[in-house]
Amino acid sequence: MDANESMAGRFIKSLATLCALVAVGAGGWSVMRFLRRDAPRGAAFAIARIGAAHVRYDPAYARDARDRDGGRLDRLDLAVRFPGFTPATMETASKTPEPLLFLQLEEADPTLPPEERAAKLYVRFLEPEQWTNPGGIVMRRFQSGSPYESEELYFAPPEGRLFAARCTRPRQPPDGLPETCLNDIRVNGLDVHMRFHPDMLPEWERMVEGSRALIERMTR
Repeated sequence: MDANESMAGRFIKSLATLCALVAVGAGGWSVMRFLRRDAPRGAAFAIARIGAAHVRYDPAYARDARDRDGGRLDRLDLAVRFPGFTPATMETASKTPEPLLFLQLEEADPTLPPEERAAKLYVRFLEPEQWTNPGGIVMRRFQSGSPYESEELYFAPPEGRLFAARCTRPRQPPDGLPETCLNDIRVNGLDVHMRFHPDMLPEWERMVEGSRALIERMTR
């Protein structure tokens, strides 16, 4: 065999090896994507970009199956069990006695921070009477004819900077629709909208602290 034939043989062998590596790499990437999407809880994670924030999370937290791969999102909806703050998939949510807390993550609204909304947005729509509730929070009803007339405001005195949740007013007679409360916090460039049942109001401090700690871990 002459030198040219030897060189050609080595070239062909190298090319075949390169093609094999590329094929394996492509296959490996597909396997990694499959594992990231469908691996058991705790064994994989997804990364979403919401505005300028990067959120790294267990896909089992995602309420929408389309969000379990991450990527660029306008919002991310999470479901957690309270008080453990473990994932609550829709498949298992109905099988657990633990209360559920829903967290919706969006890019922070630059107009008004959540801690200022009670004093600067809601207060002008409130009735003057107030009632003290378990957990040290105060309840005031929204005025009839206001944008929130079917709701009540539960807040930590004096101004609701630590907690201010709008809750649906109990309906008489009951109409079968679920009663819900909404509270907002801001964490690392994200507005986190918390939704929960009114029965959880006395635990407002644990809900806020736990939600903040969870999102801080996800956005490190």
